[in-house]
Amino acid sequence: NNRGLALVIVLFILAMMMLVVTWLTDEILLSIHRTGNLRDSDQAWQMAVGSEQWGTAVLSRDLAASETDHLNEGWNNLGAGVSVEEGKLATRIIDLQGRFNLNNLAEEVETAATASGEQPAILPWTAAFNRLLAVLEIDPGLTAAVLDWLDADQSVRGSYGAEDSDYLGLDIPYRAANRRFSDVSELLWVKGFDEGIVAKLAPFVTVLPESRVGININTAAPSLLRILAASPLSEGEAVSLADSRPPEVGYTLGQFLDHPLMAGEQDVASLLITDRSNYFAVLSTAEYGRARIVLDSVVQRATQATQVIQRRRRY
Repeated sequence: NNRGLALVIVLFILAMMMLVVTWLTDEILLSIHRTGNLRDSDQAWQMAVGSEQWGTAVLSRDLAASETDHLNEGWNNLGAGVSVEEGKLATRIIDLQGRFNLNNLAEEVETAATASGEQPAILPWTAAFNRLLAVLEIDPGLTAAVLDWLDADQSVRGSYGAEDSDYLGLDIPYRAANRRFSDVSELLWVKGFDEGIVAKLAPFVTVLPESRVGININTAAPSLLRILAASPLSEGEAVSLADSRPPEVGYTLGQFLDHPLMAGEQDVASLLITDRSNYFAVLSTAEYGRARIVLDSVVQRATQATQVIQRRRRY
């Protein structure tokens, strides 16, 4: 009986030892896996930051080398990416002034609120935004809700407008921002906008930290070129304008305004356009081991310095 009890005790001890060894092995493997993930993530981050710095340097060199910004320049032709040991890296630069800056509307709201004397019923950027919505087959009446979101008062602009009184009555209440946009996704909070409308609008709009930011005629999509006339140009006319861009240098402002399709539209277009850009997005995609990081950086380019003013990290 004693020998049987001793055998049971020995087997119990062996079982406990096996459990402990298994637990320790799992912990060690988990620790190794965790350490590897941290190493891969850190390496991918360093690669993405390096890509961002390279993109910034490319934009700085371009500023000194050319008079206009257009799609045939080096910043828009960086290649598909490169392979590195255990990973891949791709860099893409987008001209944000090839889009409509939503915060251009903010200055018009502020000007109308503070200036003395009569103001135009519809100001240039407001009218252009109306045309953009119409071109994209979105109800132009939604412009009123955007303007109410930006202005500092609580006066509702017609049936489409919305202020605190509208937003506070929702199931999840909130107030109108009464300030400039900080991100395009903020449109989802504005009355009348939903995911479908924002998805349709997003490729053509941006949010920049200042107003009066012109649309670059050399990088804007045809849909945006359509809104540079008092009545939107046809799709075919806009495509013709885009295809007529001089391939080596792009349009100058004078060349664009002298184009036959812009006849009679110079007074409207001249308030909205530029041939030189100061704001770009540098999109860096880095993969290393098991980690993948996408770094979206907004770069402000200037003669004095080119700097990153906003950065967003995605996985």
